[in-house]
Amino acid sequence: MNISPTPFEDIAKINLKEMTKESPLQHFRLSEGIFRKENGFLELAENMDLSHWGVLLRKKLNSINNDFGYALFYYYKGIPDNEWYISSGKQGQRGQYFPHFEEQHHSNLYNFSYFVEIFFLKAFTVYETIGHLLFKLYDFKINRNISFNNAIDKLKDVNYPLYEELNNIKGSQNYKCGNTIRNDIAHNHPPYLIDSGVKKLKGLKGGGVGKYTPSKEIKKAMIGLLKSIKDTLEALERHL
Repeated sequence: MNISPTPFEDIAKINLKEMTKESPLQHFRLSEGIFRKENGFLELAENMDLSHWGVLLRKKLNSINNDFGYALFYYYKGIPDNEWYISSGKQGQRGQYFPHFEEQHHSNLYNFSYFVEIFFLKAFTVYETIGHLLFKLYDFKINRNISFNNAIDKLKDVNYPLYEELNNIKGSQNYKCGNTIRNDIAHNHPPYLIDSGVKKLKGLKGGGVGKYTPSKEIKKAMIGLLKSIKDTLEALERHL
């Protein structure tokens, strides 16, 4: 069957407020001035820079929340992929992927996947922006590169409560699941596409059923990652 998905189908009809109501960030507002040094003439330029990066962080938070809403718009239009493979096809074939799909569902999955990819890649730029802010706030020496992970390591000597809390967030299931999906999108095989099914066992390669992650599981991971971002922001508000 020749499938031609319709990119951005009906996107003008979206109610973003409705589609983001499941987002942990929907009603969250980051406090003003948490990334700020003591007021003084010498700190004026540094606080201007911190303020600029704070605006950038807020824009990214708004952007990923919107991307989440766009993804859910297509999710709720219908993606019947809980059962995404059957061994005996409906037309007598040996196996069939997406046996419950009609043509419309392929467009829904295509558009859902588009915004899912943007969401996961962009979500981790939020963490890196926080890393930049922490480096600037504490004047951390750049030994390797500026990153969220490196910033956490350096917090150990200057703000241990924040160091401990951010480390716990990094070890949470919500963060780790989101990071795995992000890495698969960027470096491996995207979970929202069926892979080849080819596996290597004891030096031999053979075909099988391709691996795929249903849309409801990806939706759950998106909400979990947004929760970990909210937890991170709340930790910053408590300890800065």
